[in-house]
Amino acid sequence: MSIISKEIFKKNIPFINILEDIQKEYNCKIYFVGGCLRDILLNKNISDIDMTAENIDYIKFAKIFGKKIKSFPISFKDNIRIMKNNLVIDISKLRGKNIYEDVLKRDFTINNLACSLDGEIIGDISDINNKIIKIVTDNSFIDDPLRIIRAFRFASTLGFIIDDDTINNACINKELIKSSAKERILEEFRKMFNGENLSYALNLLEKYNILSPLLNHSLTNNEKLINAKTKTSEFHLLLYIWTKDMDFINNLNLQVQELKNINFYSKIDYEDLKKYNPRELSFFAFKNAKLIEKISLFIEFNFNDNLLANNLIKAYKSLDFSKTKAVNGALLQKLGFKPSPIFTTILEETSFLLAINELTSNNIEDYIIKKWGNI
Repeated sequence: MSIISKEIFKKNIPFINILEDIQKEYNCKIYFVGGCLRDILLNKNISDIDMTAENIDYIKFAKIFGKKIKSFPISFKDNIRIMKNNLVIDISKLRGKNIYEDVLKRDFTINNLACSLDGEIIGDISDINNKIIKIVTDNSFIDDPLRIIRAFRFASTLGFIIDDDTINNACINKELIKSSAKERILEEFRKMFNGENLSYALNLLEKYNILSPLLNHSLTNNEKLINAKTKTSEFHLLLYIWTKDMDFINNLNLQVQELKNINFYSKIDYEDLKKYNPRELSFFAFKNAKLIEKISLFIEFNFNDNLLANNLIKAYKSLDFSKTKAVNGALLQKLGFKPSPIFTTILEETSFLLAINELTSNNIEDYIIKKWGNI
């Protein structure tokens, strides 16, 4: 029988004494379950803590616990979430009649664990020690098809090997992935892309065509993504460097700004851009200043063009944006211009000329009047 020591619990669970008081006062049995136990056993820092309990309703348990640690519980389906000091604490409804039935309903053998407050572990930790990802039952993916993607996410983030039977089961049931919520799929990809063993996970996904119900694998490039990861962790940028399947991207429910950025990258005319002279490159960098670092990385890794990527950054760094404050809408109104679409044209051109030192605050008014004074 495996045991987690009291010292390790106190190191990882700052409120263990509060839980012991609840357990004693309400004559219940509280357990830590799932991933937090796996991470404790792997000596990883934990940011998520999962709990369940016998002989007490999970909602009642969550309210009592939330009150004691002075944090408000948030209800979800079959679990209550409490946030405290950068910890995400999930208190779940017991899956089955007791804790032994509960662990059998979990996704992978590395997660079908429970541990009492005394440190007694329920479940087999051999697959954690052997670093193997294996489904608990043949119905694991049928019960929750998102687990298929999660298997590869764990392979990426933990550096574990996926069991052959688990891969075969994923191949058989992969069409079920389409029934998973977009938000949950997106979250798995975000976590997967952060993993140090991402290359292994992606190569397996491609080899067995696991994501074919969602994604056209022929439009992906694993090597470009892995190379780009050495310089950025920006998910939306990595995603578009990895795949040009816009149907897949549009179905992920990305944040609005992430999708806007991807749409911008997709419209970059690379062949035209690499013909730009230094002044044209400076104007491009000026117009897209907020995105220029991401654009540079996209050029570098998507088109394998370090020279153009570096020239874009050099062009951006040569701009003096502090001087652009010399021109604004108030100045144009002072010169007799009424608010209209021409404002944008004047402000953009003159701001750029100020940024490249072709205009100064002393001659800006004369330039504007000379060029647009008759409008």
